[in-house]
Amino acid sequence: MNTYFYEVFENIPRQGPGNNSSSRGAFQRIEKDLPAQPEILDIGCGKGVQTIQLAKLSEANITAVDNHRVFLDALKVAAVKAGYDNRIHPVNSDMTKMNFQTLFDLIWSEGAVFIIGIKEGLKQWKKYLKPCGFMVLTDLFWLTDTRPDELTRYLEEKCLYVLTVDEAIREAETQGYLCIDHFTLPLEGWTTEYFHPQKKVIRQLRKKYAGNKEAMDTFDALEYENKMFLKYHDYFGYEFLILRKHNQSQ
Repeated sequence: MNTYFYEVFENIPRQGPGNNSSSRGAFQRIEKDLPAQPEILDIGCGKGVQTIQLAKLSEANITAVDNHRVFLDALKVAAVKAGYDNRIHPVNSDMTKMNFQTLFDLIWSEGAVFIIGIKEGLKQWKKYLKPCGFMVLTDLFWLTDTRPDELTRYLEEKCLYVLTVDEAIREAETQGYLCIDHFTLPLEGWTTEYFHPQKKVIRQLRKKYAGNKEAMDTFDALEYENKMFLKYHDYFGYEFLILRKHNQSQ
């Protein structure tokens, strides 16, 4: 990821697909089983749109992890503005190098587990969950059994190994989780919340970096990704997985 890539994402609200209504819906599915003041770990938080939403929905203390300090600085500003800076604690760390001594009631990760792969995420992050703790994450999954060749080639070229939802649930069960629920992120979580702001920023940056091939290639790749999703969104998309760690699972 180069500086042009980061410049795009530093200037849009969300660093991945999502929307507040889906985050709220996922949280409400487990809310009654959480303590009054849960400890939440938000992994790959970006600028923290969902982090702020979690703070609004609960009295939680939230540890928000990201490896890009600019995103965390934006989250700090947003937390102060919303009045949650006493409960949101940004941590600058690589998700593979976290070393928390505490355990959490809930691990939350929207659109970030792909960085290490869902199998590794389930494996590595489990040690930070309390017995019977929850994990809520979104990742890219096949939604149908048919696989368009163009889309398959594109995902392979990006080195994305995409599971079906059923495959992911079986993997989670193998690793000591129970799947409480799952649902697909609606289309507006990609378009209104993610692609539209990104398109606007890219249009401005193309003017700023006119004649810069590396910048243009970066913007082209991002816009092609958007094009592929809009063309094939019936076949693949983000799914919320709502999981619970078994009591005796290590």
